[in-house]
Amino acid sequence: MKKVNMETILLVAVMFVFGISISIQIKSSDPNNLFVTLNSIRELGYQIDSAEIEVKKLEDLVLERKKDIVKYEGAIGSNGEAIESLIKEEHDKLKLVSGMQDVMGPGIIVSLKDGERELEDGEDPNDILVHDRDVLEIVNDLKVAGAEAISINGERVISTSEIKCAGPTITINGSTYGQPFVIKAIGDPKHLEASMLAPESYAYILKEVWGIDVKIAVADEMKIEKYSGELYFRYVKEGE
Repeated sequence: MKKVNMETILLVAVMFVFGISISIQIKSSDPNNLFVTLNSIRELGYQIDSAEIEVKKLEDLVLERKKDIVKYEGAIGSNGEAIESLIKEEHDKLKLVSGMQDVMGPGIIVSLKDGERELEDGEDPNDILVHDRDVLEIVNDLKVAGAEAISINGERVISTSEIKCAGPTITINGSTYGQPFVIKAIGDPKHLEASMLAPESYAYILKEVWGIDVKIAVADEMKIEKYSGELYFRYVKEGE
């Protein structure tokens, strides 16, 4: 009996669940199930792109783990130098994924500034100002779209990064910056740009609905610097 390929199992499982969600959304978009609106088609297209990204991530993860197993098996049966080399390789990989190393790659640059449009009668002036939540939402959308490294005004975003308003400025990793807020993201430029331009995206709503100055540029190659601060953990400890 042939072994079932792990990538195939993951792909079938993801697409099965996604297929059910598409069916439910199409039925719910119109009570009589007679037509699908343009917005629902765009939404489904965006979800398909996201699902494809997740499938690719899972496939890459499975392949990476298979390679790791081969390396570990080889190191066990060899001398100390091979084991030392493997440990160094794992150390470098951890630095890369944790944000402790400078990285290069393609991606996009998103710039945010307060809007300059005239306010409507009775409108809150805060509506056209950039807030910490706006920056957080953009960062989250980029992560969902597959961003592998992100920085804000040169500050590397890691798991413990804090982003909060401080008057007209924003504080990131304990450092305060004024506008424009420049967000760099390394990843597939096509997917990253699409996640910002999609009509249902947060960046699109900021620009088209609230009048925030949002600029998006694709970069063939750019550098994102490593996290330069100290890491403090008050509650996390090594598991047994």
